[in-house]
Amino acid sequence: MTHPTWTLPVNDNGAALVLTPCPGTKDVELAAAIAQLKEAGVTAVLTALSEHEMAEAGVAALPATVEANGLAWVHLPIEDDHAPDSQFAQKWDAVRAELIGRVNNGEVLAVHCMGGSGRTGLIAAHLLLDLGWDLADIKQQVQALRPGAFTKQVQIDYIDTVAAQR
Repeated sequence: MTHPTWTLPVNDNGAALVLTPCPGTKDVELAAAIAQLKEAGVTAVLTALSEHEMAEAGVAALPATVEANGLAWVHLPIEDDHAPDSQFAQKWDAVRAELIGRVNNGEVLAVHCMGGSGRTGLIAAHLLLDLGWDLADIKQQVQALRPGAFTKQVQIDYIDTVAAQR
C-alpha cells in the first residue's frame, strides 16, 4: 500500500505541492506515510487539522513523526467545511515568507487536511496566490487533482476575497 498523493508542479525549479489526505489515515501507518513523503522529496508538511482532529484520527504523533524524519512541520489549522479564521491569518503571516522561500529554493511541500481536498486546496491556493498565480488557474489546476477542492461556498468566497486583495 502507498499513501495517496497528487503533485502540482509550482515552477520550473522543481518546486511542487503534494496534495494528500492526512498521513496515517489511508491504510498506511503514519511513519510509513511520512517516509513515503520524504522519499518523494517533501521537505515540509503543512497540516490544516486541529490537534483535536489529529488525536481523533489516531495521528497525534504526526508533528513528532514529521520532525523525526527531518522534515519541517507547519501547523495551519482550519475548521472543516469553514473558511480560515483570524488565527489562521496570523499564522499564515508568520510562515508566509518561509514557505515562499522554500518554493523559490525548489522544495516540495506536502499539504494536507483530513481528506486532502477542501482545506488542502485553500492552503495551496493561499501559497500560489502569494507566488503570483492567477486564481482561475489555481482553481482549475487544484480541482483537476482534487475535485473536492473549492466546492464549499464559504471557502470559495474566502479565497475569492483573498485573491481580490492581492
